[in-house]
Amino acid sequence: LSPPGFLISKCCFPLFKAKPGKAKRVRTIFSSEQLARLEQEFARQQYLVGQERCLLASSLHLTEEQVKVWFQNRRIKWRKQSLEQQQAKLAKMG
Repeated sequence: LSPPGFLISKCCFPLFKAKPGKAKRVRTIFSSEQLARLEQEFARQQYLVGQERCLLASSLHLTEEQVKVWFQNRRIKWRKQSLEQQQAKLAKMG
């Protein structure tokens, strides 16, 4: 497309910027009450499926997808914290 030795920036072609029909998802802001309840449920069990997720979502006025993603992210955070704690223990021991 461009002459040899020339680079054309993507900004010259707006079609490459974003896929049509894809709207940017707005980040969910959880209230302190919602977070407290989500943390409480996570402490009880790390995986929430089916009707449990549906009931929790409706009681918190969230979608099931929001609850599902929150639990996924929280499990990642929990694993990271656990790994850091194990590494700190190993560092203390030797």
